[in-house]
Amino acid sequence: MTISQYSTSSSADSRWAFPSPGGLPGNIDDSCEDLQRIWFHAQDRDWRTLALVPGDEQTSTFEVANLIARLAFEQGEQVQVADLRELRLKHVDAFFSAIRWDADRGDRTILAMKAMSANIATVPLARAADCAILCVSLGLTSLDSARHAVEQIGREHFLGSVLVKARP
Repeated sequence: MTISQYSTSSSADSRWAFPSPGGLPGNIDDSCEDLQRIWFHAQDRDWRTLALVPGDEQTSTFEVANLIARLAFEQGEQVQVADLRELRLKHVDAFFSAIRWDADRGDRTILAMKAMSANIATVPLARAADCAILCVSLGLTSLDSARHAVEQIGREHFLGSVLVKARP
């Protein structure tokens, strides 16, 4: 598990690195209109943990998480990105025990996960998060797999969905 923090602080002793724009993913639509819309919609809710749930095994939530965190940074917010794509089921409770400390301080964390078919820990992680976003890829994510993800996690957890361009 890796955690990156996007902060408006420019402290030299910060333990978190802010990725350069060149390090950001290239398979997301440059306009980021869907991401902006969903980010502003998320501001209407009081959340500390936001789960990004992929609709298929080819959709990368880590890239989406970093873009959303960058949008938050541009709005003056501090957000962490937790790469949980390889987190095993037996470590879910320990992760949420640790993340509660950050949440109690008011920190926000975006959780990047693998598809449920690739990592069963996605289900309890997404259910334990305050809210979730479904990430689907044009031409890759089937309607059945998107519906299945929403059903397994619970419709009430989802703020909406983001359409990601398929990788070449």
